[in-house]
Amino acid sequence: MEQMKVYAGLDMHSETITGTIKDSEGNPLRVQKVETSKEGVKKLFTRFKKKQVRAVFEASKNWPYYAQLLKPHCGEVIMAHPLKIRAIASARIKTDVIDSNILCDLLRGNLIPESYMPSLEIVELRELLRYRATLSNLRARFKTKVRNIISREGKKCEWKDITAKGARLWLNNVPLNDLNRRELDYTVSLMDNLNDEIKDLDKTIDKEQYKYPEADLLKSIIGISTFSALLIIAEIADFSRFATPHKLAAYAGLAPSTYQSSTTLYHGRITKQGSKWLRWILTQCTHAGVKSTKSHKLKSFYLRLQRKKGKQKAIVATSRKMLVVIWHLLDKNEYYATRN
Repeated sequence: MEQMKVYAGLDMHSETITGTIKDSEGNPLRVQKVETSKEGVKKLFTRFKKKQVRAVFEASKNWPYYAQLLKPHCGEVIMAHPLKIRAIASARIKTDVIDSNILCDLLRGNLIPESYMPSLEIVELRELLRYRATLSNLRARFKTKVRNIISREGKKCEWKDITAKGARLWLNNVPLNDLNRRELDYTVSLMDNLNDEIKDLDKTIDKEQYKYPEADLLKSIIGISTFSALLIIAEIADFSRFATPHKLAAYAGLAPSTYQSSTTLYHGRITKQGSKWLRWILTQCTHAGVKSTKSHKLKSFYLRLQRKKGKQKAIVATSRKMLVVIWHLLDKNEYYATRN
């Protein structure tokens, strides 16, 4: 005899979970608020067998933890796309119970717009690379801070890289008042700590690249390093999800927005929806690529567009072009051909 299917809509937060569980006819079986923990989830699904339960929750920054809590008790766990859920069903009055009830009803009707859940291995790789990117951005802010401190007394560091030996020797001996000297020394010490941590992370990242042979394909593009290649791979995850380069560009938020009404068609700025990390690293790779002394097609594309549209628009357009190239490299499993 086939077991009765039950559907669970879950409004999950860091402290509490509000769950609405119904049968296939829509009859409420349980509406309960529990704490966000293994014990709380076990209490919510008491008396329900794992194979019976289909559960849905909205994507959020803590989704890997939420999915880990639910999988031991649910036969199928679905992560819903928050923006698309609001487009399908939104209520004037918003409570946790109403939200969980809406999710449950959408799940029963197979109307849930799903968000992709990558494997645990990809999740851990993302966390590693995002941590490294965060430290790198923080180090850049400290470098700017150092220049701002010495500029208060009309002084300027002639070195382009203030972490160079000559620059550090100059910073240690430049005459400053007591407060500025104290702030400068402390900022430099923070920068040194970041450098040490980044070096350790780079060693770990270098070991990770051997698990992903497609990283070598991406590194054949001028401007893409080992770190950049792995971050792109981690953010894309399952490449087969994207049937066309345009869909991959839309996922990165690099597709132009479109307004169409009757005979009017207008393409505006990029949507900036999707993976902000993928969009960020592509922009960084584009900057590195166009600064290269080597001649290549992406650089020629950038220079041609820069004369017409300006630097910023050319960078964004070249980033999208680079992503299209990446899609074709992964699709055909081949290296990028550069000009001699």
